Amino acid sequence: MHRDLHRVGRIQRPSRPRAPAHGLFAHNVDLHLGAATQRPRGLRRASRIHRHLFRRQGYAATGVNQILAAADVKAGSLYHHFPDGKAELAAAVVDGVGGDIARLLRTVLASERPPAEIVATWIDLLAAGLDGDQRDGCPIEPIATESVNASAQMRDAAARAFAGWCTAVADRLIGDGWPHEDAAQTAQAVIALIEGALILSRIAGDRSALDAAKVAARTLLDRRY
Repeated sequence: MHRDLHRVGRIQRPSRPRAPAHGLFAHNVDLHLGAATQRPRGLRRASRIHRHLFRRQGYAATGVNQILAAADVKAGSLYHHFPDGKAELAAAVVDGVGGDIARLLRTVLASERPPAEIVATWIDLLAAGLDGDQRDGCPIEPIATESVNASAQMRDAAARAFAGWCTAVADRLIGDGWPHEDAAQTAQAVIALIEGALILSRIAGDRSALDAAKVAARTLLDRRY
């Protein structure tokens, strides 16, 4: 999803000035995992590995020992910076990835292209990504789903991430003249369509759910006021 938004941005036309964004969830992973002078390089490498494993394996199947071994980090160093262990590290990863995607969404949505066209391109790129590897769905969803029973800290981080994405879409619609309530509801529906379609497409092993979501999202976003 993160890579796909970068690709959407590369094919868009030059951006125009837009009204100030509201409710931006700009949690950078460096803020949560520490800048270079604050945390060891191994922990930052562990974060990148954790992102990859959480996305493909989920939270429960990703063990601390697996992360430590892959990143060559000692357990004492990890728990010194993350006293709550895997749950705290997972929450930091979600905040970082969620914030990155929210910022990319705002960048691509700041162009002259209609929101419906931007979302359709994004969905096509997500489908192409799944064609390459069915394990590569949403980087947040596996943790978010398990967080309901695993950790309030992780659940809060996932909620912030999804809310940030919805707000990014809603702010673009508000800038285009949509009423605030309609913009918020439509943005939430669009993100829900994409997230649900990613799950269905990963399970089914084909892109039909994402194609259906693209049609539905365009119908929602093409409405005029």
